Amino acid sequence: MEWVAVHWKLTLLFTLIHFTLGRSFSVLFAIFNQMPVFLYFPLALAYDYVQIPVYGMILEHSSRNFFPVRWVKKKMDHFLSHLDQRPILKKMMSLGDVGLILLSALPIRGFGILSASIVSFFLKKGRAEGTLLLMIGSFIGIFIIMGIAKGIFEIFELF
Repeated sequence: MEWVAVHWKLTLLFTLIHFTLGRSFSVLFAIFNQMPVFLYFPLALAYDYVQIPVYGMILEHSSRNFFPVRWVKKKMDHFLSHLDQRPILKKMMSLGDVGLILLSALPIRGFGILSASIVSFFLKKGRAEGTLLLMIGSFIGIFIIMGIAKGIFEIFELF
């Protein structure tokens, strides 16, 4: 636990980045700042896990009209209106469980836990099943980002 005390400032920044910019940016931040993998990997998973029930609760109670629900509802309407313009999202939804995992895993803008939560809600996945699929996607997504960062480091080593 000594490394947690040493890296508390980085952990705080990691947390802020994760909840504002998303998992991709927070994991890249951790890798570039050489945080221990045993610190940022479980934190990223835990932060994604915390987001899933929050988004699920907001989607389930979307009939109430308080600010977070309006915000998610606006995001959901935006997501659905752009579904026709993005054939990749249609393809993800048609893949079912695998598409839901990919949607939450890919480090591309517009993908992630929020989008996957919305799709899970529309696919009528149960809480346990939807959470499990999104967490598998989060787990895979962290490895994808780690691979991208490793590739970037290797490219820089060539120069």
